[in-house]
Amino acid sequence: MKKFLIDTFVFIFAVFAFVCFFVFLQTHYIWGNIDIEQILINLNEGIDLISDHLLIGYIISIILGIVTAVATSVFLKKNWRLFTVSVVLCFVVLWQIGLFSYFLNKHLYSDIYEREYTNPQNLHFTFPNPKRNIIVAYIESGEVNYATDLKQNLIEKTYAFMNNSLSFSGFHQILYQDYTLAAMLSSMCAIPYRGSNLKGYEGYQNFLANLVCYPQILKENGYETVFMKGANINFSRTGLFMTTHGFNDALGAQELNQKFDLPLKDNTGGFNGYHDAALYHMVKDTLTRLSQKEKPFLLSFITLDTHSPDFFLSPGCKGTSSHQQDVVRCADSMLADFISWLKEQPFYPNTTLIVLGDHPQTGINRIYPKLRQRQIINFILNPSPAFSKATHSSWTTLDVAPTILNAAGISFNGAKFGLGRSLFQTEPTLYEKFGHKLETELLKSSHVYNSFEKIKNKKTPQYNFYESLGNDIKTPDAVSSYATYANPLQGAVFLEELSFKLPQTTSDLAFDITFKTLLTKKRERRIKVFANGTLVDTWHVSFSDKQPVSKRALIPARLINDDKLLIFFDADEVASLSEALGIGVLRFSLNPVTQK
Repeated sequence: MKKFLIDTFVFIFAVFAFVCFFVFLQTHYIWGNIDIEQILINLNEGIDLISDHLLIGYIISIILGIVTAVATSVFLKKNWRLFTVSVVLCFVVLWQIGLFSYFLNKHLYSDIYEREYTNPQNLHFTFPNPKRNIIVAYIESGEVNYATDLKQNLIEKTYAFMNNSLSFSGFHQILYQDYTLAAMLSSMCAIPYRGSNLKGYEGYQNFLANLVCYPQILKENGYETVFMKGANINFSRTGLFMTTHGFNDALGAQELNQKFDLPLKDNTGGFNGYHDAALYHMVKDTLTRLSQKEKPFLLSFITLDTHSPDFFLSPGCKGTSSHQQDVVRCADSMLADFISWLKEQPFYPNTTLIVLGDHPQTGINRIYPKLRQRQIINFILNPSPAFSKATHSSWTTLDVAPTILNAAGISFNGAKFGLGRSLFQTEPTLYEKFGHKLETELLKSSHVYNSFEKIKNKKTPQYNFYESLGNDIKTPDAVSSYATYANPLQGAVFLEELSFKLPQTTSDLAFDITFKTLLTKKRERRIKVFANGTLVDTWHVSFSDKQPVSKRALIPARLINDDKLLIFFDADEVASLSEALGIGVLRFSLNPVTQK
């Protein structure tokens, strides 16, 4: 019996080790050098939207791991040999993903934030008169090397813009900035993104809630701010980050499908979102609308077609999606066409355009697989004449935020913004100051970084007076006034509880509500409804339900104490932050139930 248990344990451990090894190889091939912290971020925030192509690849990796483990156990015969090989494989995987250094750095502290971080709240910003419009175009995995390291230039038009406009050389890719959300957060807030230690609804309430980013500065100073992407805005909590850090609107595939007369089903590209040709069309419409308002605007958007490993060729371009060179050429052509259109618009003279690759392509770029030093596309068209380019040998995504502000003619005391340094100023960037040691410092723990997501004291219910039974509450401000915590997102107010001071009544109440809920998996979700701590109903919402949905819960009069009512929503079975948010309320009412 003992031998059987040992044999079973060694075999299961071997299967685990070989599966981990093959999954690691698959991940490394697609995403490159991925560290444990990035893995934990993705597991925490949800991997529900993984493409079928990638899912099949991982299933194959798991099968290969199991088959190889079985074959190795037969070949080696001895348990100690199989166990030794399994331990070695586990050690290699854990070393490669940086698990050992991760735990070491958890106990090491860096004071780089205390020494180098400048809180934007402490800066004084001066704007030109009139304020300039700002457009920031993120080109997915946009690399300069498509022009400089091949026999044939794949981005001729983009490269011409770089050579004939304001551009910066010396880019360095560092940790915590090498995938889309992290890169955009770093470029807007001038810090590296290291994920959240918070779970569930608390994680949503505190998505680095104390961090200040440049879109917030613009919004507070009268800018209309919009972010657009062709894919699902909920992936990696992108929409939540944008709407809580300065954007009035964050529009993804579903929001664009509702807002524009451009059906998603007829314009589907990569990751089941819009292809870039459709995105550019909607960006142009949005810019036209924004320019007709009497406010300056910030429009930021990110393309998708060149996202690895599932490249997509937009309609109207020559070639096939399976040929990466064709997709890159198409992206180059669409960007050039957009810029040509932009230059013809009446609002262009007072508009600054910043074009950035969000990060170099993750994983192995099959066009030049051995090339390691890769540079992102970057150039600025129509910058404010208030500043001129300074000389810098090295910079990172941290330096983008203050550079964008200066490019739009916005000055502030000094060159420092967060951990970033404006490339229009002579102040050395942190990479120029520290070199590779910058990554070493950013790997360590920081009290300042932790303070960005520090949980504020939970608010107690206000029990705002509900003026009359039957009153229909349907505006975001009105809904928010009854919520302990409210987060406007996707046209709704996301919350977990509502509190009321009611008119005196002896009747049972019907609580009628119209709401949205986040569903990234094709499954049913249960939402438990509690009235003053007592479960009164459970609502079932499935992926096939057309949102928003309308529901009713009956609240017995006996549960209403001192005319106070607290309605709490518990969205259970939350596997990750991608579905942790409560419900997004559009309207509600409390109605007396007529006694029969």
